[in-house]
Amino acid sequence: MIRRFSWLIFSFLVAVCGPLAAQQTAPTEQVQSESLQPVDASPQVAVLCYGAFAATEGARGLSAAAFRTQMTYLREQGITTLSLQQFIDWHQGKFAISGPAVLITLDEADAAAYAVAFPLLREFGFPYVVFADGCSFQESSVALNQDKLREMQQSGATIGSRSMTRPLAYDWQHAGLAGPDAALKMAERELGLSAQRITSAFGSCEAFAYPRGYACTNMVENLPVYGYKVAFGLQEGKVDRQTPAYMLNRYMVRDMPSFARAVNFDAGADVEKILQQVHAEASKHLPVSQPSEVTSVDATAYPVHMESRGEEVLPQAPLPPVVDPLTGQPGEEATDGQGPIPTPEVEDIPIESLTNASFSPRPFSTKPAAGVLTRRSSDADWITQEFPQPVVPREHTRVAVLGYHNFSNTRTVSDMLMRTSEFCQQMQYIRDAGLTVITMQDFLDWLQGDRCLPERCVLITIDDGWRSVYTDAYPVLKAYGYPFTLFLYTTYLSGRGQSMTPDMVREMMANGATIGSHSTTHLYPSQWKRYAEDSPEYIAQLQQELPDSVESIRQMFGNCSTYCYPGGYHTPPMLEALRACGIQVAFTVLEKKVTTLEDPLLVHRYMVFGTDPRIFRRAVNFDDVPGIKPTAQGITEARERARAFFPSAFEDKLPPAQPAQEESPSPGTIPAPAEIPVPKAELEAIPAPIYSTPAV
Repeated sequence: MIRRFSWLIFSFLVAVCGPLAAQQTAPTEQVQSESLQPVDASPQVAVLCYGAFAATEGARGLSAAAFRTQMTYLREQGITTLSLQQFIDWHQGKFAISGPAVLITLDEADAAAYAVAFPLLREFGFPYVVFADGCSFQESSVALNQDKLREMQQSGATIGSRSMTRPLAYDWQHAGLAGPDAALKMAERELGLSAQRITSAFGSCEAFAYPRGYACTNMVENLPVYGYKVAFGLQEGKVDRQTPAYMLNRYMVRDMPSFARAVNFDAGADVEKILQQVHAEASKHLPVSQPSEVTSVDATAYPVHMESRGEEVLPQAPLPPVVDPLTGQPGEEATDGQGPIPTPEVEDIPIESLTNASFSPRPFSTKPAAGVLTRRSSDADWITQEFPQPVVPREHTRVAVLGYHNFSNTRTVSDMLMRTSEFCQQMQYIRDAGLTVITMQDFLDWLQGDRCLPERCVLITIDDGWRSVYTDAYPVLKAYGYPFTLFLYTTYLSGRGQSMTPDMVREMMANGATIGSHSTTHLYPSQWKRYAEDSPEYIAQLQQELPDSVESIRQMFGNCSTYCYPGGYHTPPMLEALRACGIQVAFTVLEKKVTTLEDPLLVHRYMVFGTDPRIFRRAVNFDDVPGIKPTAQGITEARERARAFFPSAFEDKLPPAQPAQEESPSPGTIPAPAEIPVPKAELEAIPAPIYSTPAV
């Protein structure tokens, strides 16, 4: 009895003193507790997925009247509509919701969604997510252009990815049968490239919608690599915080019954009763011509892997012979028969492998990527006097030659124009990965057998002579201390338009740049093919484009021993002309690591496009393993270090670099040669290069 009485007294003291003790907390803790969101009253969120909308009366899809009815129901029932960021924060435990909540998603970034859903969502003030294809930012009968998507973004939308080209489940499985390298390349294209394009256009890309609801291990494992935080399928069900972030449920809302199932947050509630409430509201808005919108529909009538446009899925065709979908090369033969592969809802993946779909941080180098540069003489090109990494026998070295063109943080990205911030991020990764950046003279000496290099080297080259090389890329390269080579075509060296001036080039030469020739007028293959290779016209054109350009570079800048074929096009007479005028090495545009077996006049190079991050990843992957997932992760992690090291590369516009002031040459140095005058009419007649090859 005494023991029981003591226990009652103790329980009373705890109940009374507990709140009193909480009131004695520090003032700062009290302020923090008051700023927290309320505890979840509803631990689940319904994700609504809308596909086709009916832009006109009688068309297939959800009508404007039906969509207005559903949005009105959400508002009148006090159901919270979350933004994507709020949803992600809630799922990660950083944000709390009070009462029922939904996330609205649109799977078709098309004209009907813009005409029907967009005005109503803007009217109600509801946030939502639009899933766009990475390759479809052009206005057509199907896809919206970038301007209209940005207009939706400004009114509360977040733009997510629905892959690059919406491949079928058949395509993903076919890539898997072709081998692990093909599967990873497909993930890079469909997940990575799409995320990069959407991020470039709209600022971020953190949500992914599986096309037709199909997910596989290859997709799920690569989503966090490319920066996605959540991914949605088409399996019906509410989402709670225990639901894997990359396998989230959604309700495909095609009619009123599917909407009623989605907004039923009470396990004991009758869906038919909710449907009657929605029906009552619908009668105020729906025309008489759409009575079928509010009739009960069997939930099993719509497979989760159906097209969101409401079309039925056709049976999959049998597998053709297995090939790599990117290269067209044969892969390993399938061993499970030649029958058709069904499209599953979701591949059977252990939940544990999905909840932690991330990768441990990659170690990065603390050594500089560039060594100590010097010159053998006052008029010679730069060489590396001391490397940061140990040298190895010549045959053990491999060199990745990187080729760039134009840079900007404000202009539209293209193959030939890269974000300055992305260029800085790539330069940071070179340092993180412990790769050695070498000079062109290092490369020549190594290729000719006169010196050894570290095992993994990078040679940086930039073509044409765009002014952005001086204003954007050069400050980044100078900050990292990286040597580089400029391939210039001499008629685009006037300072007019977007071209550089010779003074800009000379300033860069004083800080690690080497100059090579890129022809005189940057002719394309179709222009070379106008004449037979043994004709007088061809010989005259050959003399003007190759030997004359090399001689002009030498007179302006003192040295020229390298050449870069415009567009990579070359012929035997070109090689003979280059040898005759003293060119030691010439570069193509074909991807491959360079070894000692390389033909000096046909050197391989990785042309790093602004629209395809896979090229740089292939270039800096020296591990000889299928796929480049670790490289992709390392480049992503390098971004914040690059921003901290050189923040001005991430600004909208870099401050224009000022040409160096003319000074009297110091004793023992050779003055820069005078600029060769070029007739003004000729300069104005030759525009900047156009990179599309005209028809022959």
